Amino acid sequence: VCRRLLPVLLVLLAGGPLLADDHLAEDAGRVAQASRRQLIFASPIQAGCYIAAPGVCKIHAEPFTIQLATGAKLVFFQLVTTLAGTGTQRIIYHFKPDQSNPVPFSGTTFTPSLVALDYGATCGSTYSLALQGQETGESTAFNLGVTGNFTCPSAIP
Repeated sequence: VCRRLLPVLLVLLAGGPLLADDHLAEDAGRVAQASRRQLIFASPIQAGCYIAAPGVCKIHAEPFTIQLATGAKLVFFQLVTTLAGTGTQRIIYHFKPDQSNPVPFSGTTFTPSLVALDYGATCGSTYSLALQGQETGESTAFNLGVTGNFTCPSAIP
């Protein structure tokens, strides 16, 4: 495999076309995939569920920090719940910065001040929470962190 990758890398570096055999084309695809790296990261995402009132449960997300590549700006981030058992996903928070003045204003770290840290949930249900995000240097969003499953209480203790 390594001996086949070297000609592909040389052709790619030289800017030439890939007209070689099928194996070289397959290897070039693997090289392109391997060279694509995630440039956006986040601090650990942590969440849990509590009873806010009789029959009313809420998911609480702890504050987090998003780390971007040098010179990159945040395109968006969102919090997504996944309901255990069904796999149903719901976006519970979606954030997009001002296009003319995107964040971070300086540096590479962004710590959002969420409008809410608590989101409606169904008592007795089990969820996981994912933080997803994208920066200007990426063509797609990434899962930046995912909690393990947690179950909302079903009755007031």
